[in-house]
Amino acid sequence: MNKLLVFTVIILVLLLAAAVSNPSRSQFIDWSVEEIASEAESDLQRFFEGALSRPMLELRTSERDYVFFSIFTVETSDSENSYLGIFNNFFSLN
Repeated sequence: MNKLLVFTVIILVLLLAAAVSNPSRSQFIDWSVEEIASEAESDLQRFFEGALSRPMLELRTSERDYVFFSIFTVETSDSENSYLGIFNNFFSLN
């Protein structure tokens, strides 16, 4: 009985932590802009890619919020990329 109680408390704490740290759409867009800018080869390219990518991501990003995690989908002209947002981190699902 004691082991079951400990296991239940651990699961509840993990679920609470996941719910509290579920990233928002704006956090995902900020992360995406940073990822795009980090791939730039020069400061000028980094500036323009960061400035141009934010409005495009705002338009093309959708979010499905599942309380404990979120799925973000970015639609481009030829593909659709999905990302898992959990514990304030993002992971590609493609």
